[in-house]
Amino acid sequence: MGRLRLPLVPRWLRLGGVVAVAATILYYSVVTPPGSGTIRSGPFGVLAYSTWLHGLAYAGLAVALAYAFQDQPWRDRTVLAVVFLVAVGYGGGIELLQSTLDARTADFGDLLVNAVGAAVAAVCWRALTRWVRFYRAQRLGEIERPVG
Repeated sequence: MGRLRLPLVPRWLRLGGVVAVAATILYYSVVTPPGSGTIRSGPFGVLAYSTWLHGLAYAGLAVALAYAFQDQPWRDRTVLAVVFLVAVGYGGGIELLQSTLDARTADFGDLLVNAVGAAVAAVCWRALTRWVRFYRAQRLGEIERPVG
């Protein structure tokens, strides 16, 4: 069985994805959504709903960053370290911004959850790249079957 083949879309599109994820995190970090506080626990009732959201948001940011940097000539460990540091740094910046807002508060626990989400995503990305072969796809028509 061949390795899973995934397209590596143009860099501008990959970076656009990173910007979209970061902008979404920023938006929901500074705006209090309607109905916030009504859901108390996340899946399985183990962690708070907000903890799940923080972890998933920064895992998503880390995956978007890892995909954007996939074609860099750096070693895998360097890419994953940069991905982790950028994601956690962005989370720290968001927490600092929240400390200036009346409706929000900065929380070191949130920053820790952000770091855990980014770290888990980076480790999962590393495992994924061992089983995947990326190929360049400049146009939609160049996307191939996933296994080859």
